Amino acid sequence: MQNERAAAFVARNFRWNFTILLVEACAFFAGLAFFDGSTVLPVLLSKLHASDAVIGFTRLMQSVGYSLPALFAAHWIHGRTHHKGYLLLTAGISRAGLIFAPIVLLAWGASRPQFALVGLLAFTSLFWLMDGACAVSWLDIVAKAIPPRARGRLFGTMQTLMGLLAILCGALVAKVLQSPSLPFPRNFALLAALWCACAWLSELALAFLREPTGEVAHDDEKPPFIAYVRRAGPMLRRYPRVARLVLFRLLLDGSGMAGPFYVLYARHDLHVSLRMVGIFVMVQNMGRLATGPLWGWIADRHSPVTGLRIMTAAIVLMPLAALAASVAGPWMLAAVFFLMGGTQDGLWMLTSNLLLESTSPAERPFAVGVSSLLLAPTALYGLAGGILAQYTSYPGVFTWSLAFAVAGAVAMLGISGATPAGEPDARRDPSQEPPGAPT
Repeated sequence: MQNERAAAFVARNFRWNFTILLVEACAFFAGLAFFDGSTVLPVLLSKLHASDAVIGFTRLMQSVGYSLPALFAAHWIHGRTHHKGYLLLTAGISRAGLIFAPIVLLAWGASRPQFALVGLLAFTSLFWLMDGACAVSWLDIVAKAIPPRARGRLFGTMQTLMGLLAILCGALVAKVLQSPSLPFPRNFALLAALWCACAWLSELALAFLREPTGEVAHDDEKPPFIAYVRRAGPMLRRYPRVARLVLFRLLLDGSGMAGPFYVLYARHDLHVSLRMVGIFVMVQNMGRLATGPLWGWIADRHSPVTGLRIMTAAIVLMPLAALAASVAGPWMLAAVFFLMGGTQDGLWMLTSNLLLESTSPAERPFAVGVSSLLLAPTALYGLAGGILAQYTSYPGVFTWSLAFAVAGAVAMLGISGATPAGEPDARRDPSQEPPGAPT
């Protein structure tokens, strides 16, 4: 009876929650487009006299922030049927530091760039740390509120709308960066203020979510944290696809070490203008726009595994195209940024979708927390990329990126699209069909 009431609540609020999640994600990622970690942020850090190693550190903090707090978050919400309050609290803390980012840039960006650099790194680190703390809760609420056969549609529509908004944001970034009336650091301070405004809009949207009641094991008392961590091994043995998915991401994420350096390679080695940086941002977001419906359709009609195999091939092509740009010219990098736009959000969406399908609802937060923690070593890729760039060359970073992408492609071959043993195939279950979905 309780499950029937929960299913009725999900069906009754499906369109509302689907829309609210789209609004929240669009606001969140539009904000990130104003301060994109692969284009805008590296250029700003360079202007603040940051070394390549420090620029790589920003990728390190993004990965650490998303990975390390996840298991603590999963333990915190363990046994709770509702945890939207926790989500709002942690998301609010993550956004608090962004209020001060434009202030610090205006006050010290030109006169004391090292002070501004330290402040900016602190605020962005807090953002990613608390974003990781709320990610487990966000994903579990998505899994509760959106049936399996509609999650691909949600994530695909999300990426498409984000692409549309981010193209507009990219055009504004290009206008701001080349405006003579907005000299440094006022141009980057304005972009930071826009990021902050969009982040708080996403927080407001989260408050309007209608959270369904979650499934918990009522005979399972909340264990101490150490005992909770010890459950990771048995859980991975019960759900081997989760373990294979972690291995796949451990290898493939190494290709991301090149992310911040594509634009710096274009600026320093190929001598493109700041206006071209804005064009790269727009091309990157065109990639998001073009591929969002594709990933969503593949995930819902086939499986996230099929989508991940296609996406992995695209990721292999990125460093190859960057290496070819030295001969073919800087426009070859447009292909890199197009593929980056099509994969950077799509990879997270498809792997998250697959992870949510790979365990039982009661163990879902734990599986998300464990997988995130096991992916913590990927944080070192950003630092390694920065060190390689500083002591070798940008093409050297791209070569290592290609090696990791190929290794990830090999690991992807070991992931099956079959439903985990003992679990119903919700993708083929008509009772899981969302309202208005095609049959």
